[in-house]
Amino acid sequence: MHRTLTALFMAAPLALAAQQTDAAYQKALAYFEQRNYDACLTAIRPAIKESEENGDARVLAAHCHVGKKNYADAVAHLRAVAEELPERVDVKEDIVALLIEQGKFRDARRAGYRFSEELKDAEKVVPASLTLLVARAELGYGKPQNALALARDAKQSDDAAVKYGGVITETRALIALGNFAEADIALSFAESMRESDLHALLRALIEESKWMQQKYPEDQRASVVAAYEKLARSEDAAIRSAVQKNIERVKAAKAN
Repeated sequence: MHRTLTALFMAAPLALAAQQTDAAYQKALAYFEQRNYDACLTAIRPAIKESEENGDARVLAAHCHVGKKNYADAVAHLRAVAEELPERVDVKEDIVALLIEQGKFRDARRAGYRFSEELKDAEKVVPASLTLLVARAELGYGKPQNALALARDAKQSDDAAVKYGGVITETRALIALGNFAEADIALSFAESMRESDLHALLRALIEESKWMQQKYPEDQRASVVAAYEKLARSEDAAIRSAVQKNIERVKAAKAN
């Protein structure tokens, strides 16, 4: 469950228009739209090499690498854009998001904090979307208390998607901290915002976490497994994958 990348999948019309007369860019863009990522990368290479103002070409190359799941290469292109065009906050957010996608939480939080400080130094507002990403990085890095504070800041956003993400990250952080009563409240708020199998998954995780706190009593194992099994046929592949891993974890846990 990761956020939609801002610069990669929501390219601004003005950014695309800047390359309208560039044949290499247009050819590469056509390949990208066909999901022919290798051809796209070959076609875009001249636009990157032959122009100093190649930010849009690099973003398109990053598109292609994400399509191929070559996240490290995508990040390399985006870092070059962020260096050349520091005002592209969307690109900086995508760097953090892709580092999270790779499980590089330490690098993600470091980048997120650095980008935030750069904005503050320039007397600009740190977007709630960036704050949310840093919260997710902190949670992945094993710092739920830090994640909780940042998630609660992010959920004040007027953007519905960011607000929801803040509530979900708040819920996860509270579960990690063992504060199940507040986690239940936060999760109920998320449930009021939209329908999602993620909510049932998090409720099952709360039950498992309580079970773990009690040292894995054998007479409760089946009910924890059952909570996850309700989601075994979820239409969301990521949910199904998480459910399978969690069921295996519960079944393998040793009672004390």
